Amino acid sequence: MVIRAVPPKLWLLAITGYAPVVLAFFYVNDFKTRELIILSAIVSYLGLVLTKALIPVLQPIHLRRNLFGYDINKKGTSGGEKKVPESLGLAPGVVFLVCIILFQLLQYYDVPSVWHWVQTWGREGALKQEPIEDAWLVDYNAALATICFMLFLGFADDVLDIPWRVKLLLPALASLPLVAAYGGGTGISVPLPLRSLGLPAYLELGLLYKVYMVMLVIFCTNAINILAGVNGLEAGQTFVIACAVAFHNIWELAGPGGAPGGAHRDGHLFSLYLMLPLAGTTLGLLLFNWYPSQVFVGDTYTYFAGMTIAVAGILGHLSETLLLFLIPQVLNFAYSLPQLFKIVPCPRHRLPRFDPATGLLHATPNWNLVNLTLHMFGPCTEEQLCWRLLKFQMFCCGFGLGLRWVLTGIYK
Repeated sequence: MVIRAVPPKLWLLAITGYAPVVLAFFYVNDFKTRELIILSAIVSYLGLVLTKALIPVLQPIHLRRNLFGYDINKKGTSGGEKKVPESLGLAPGVVFLVCIILFQLLQYYDVPSVWHWVQTWGREGALKQEPIEDAWLVDYNAALATICFMLFLGFADDVLDIPWRVKLLLPALASLPLVAAYGGGTGISVPLPLRSLGLPAYLELGLLYKVYMVMLVIFCTNAINILAGVNGLEAGQTFVIACAVAFHNIWELAGPGGAPGGAHRDGHLFSLYLMLPLAGTTLGLLLFNWYPSQVFVGDTYTYFAGMTIAVAGILGHLSETLLLFLIPQVLNFAYSLPQLFKIVPCPRHRLPRFDPATGLLHATPNWNLVNLTLHMFGPCTEEQLCWRLLKFQMFCCGFGLGLRWVLTGIYK
């Protein structure tokens, strides 16, 4: 497979996503934290390079195994007759797991102090082993097991075509290692206005909080999956969300809560260790999945990406903030409910209608954000439609960050 030149809009997406993250990094004062962020960024870049190299290797294998589909949004053109390899979300998923395992190994041996390591090369004890705390390892390995489990179930869904009602249960099963290992708080901070009604500053939920965790996992994994059907949309929205969470993590690390030794710092670092590799491997996938798509990501990717975002939100203790970044997914889910519950007819593919004569997509009666965008702004090309939806995603992430900072004042 020959990699085409990077499309201008993909360049713009990458710059828009990474620029705030890089800017926030310069506000981090703690030297050790900066080293860890840089190390994670280097591993994430390797993830991008490996994903870019692995997809052309898997593409012919998937075609030989009849794991392919046809691009319905190009039906009636030569592009609509081309076999497009499916389930290539397997590549970024596997590379992502390698990245977080590699980072865990580097962190275990305290490799971030690179200059000191170079200076002491060859001496006894040069690569000093400083084991990570047991609690940190438990969370890290639970995240690894959960994401790996979801990647496997997503690929199984692509191969076996699991019924929709069963798909809803898959994330709940995959979340079991995460729920079993979770040792953080199980309560929520109550806003000041509600405390005046007699509620405590901190409301302990106990088991209900773990039920909430499972529901968040189910929502995240399926939310990416149902806001789909346009080249680059699944991976594009994931990249934007991952960058938004990474920016929020680094910004919090730059504040007073980022002081070494605190649970707040550890939570945001953990979330960042997941989001940077997710953004990197996803960008590698977008090089092939951007319009006109050379590969389809499949449920393998949407389930893996949704689960990774959910795990980062839960173990990073920012699940409420995460929901603010998922406003488009929440709106799409709410708007889709009549079709999801078969109140109105629900076809297998809830896609727009493609006009081969003009090359434009037109809205259909299907109830989702993709068709609603076409209803509101009129017909457009597939790339334009994807870009409109991603701009909305970026706006919502920015709005979510602003709203979160406003709301912070009423939680103190």
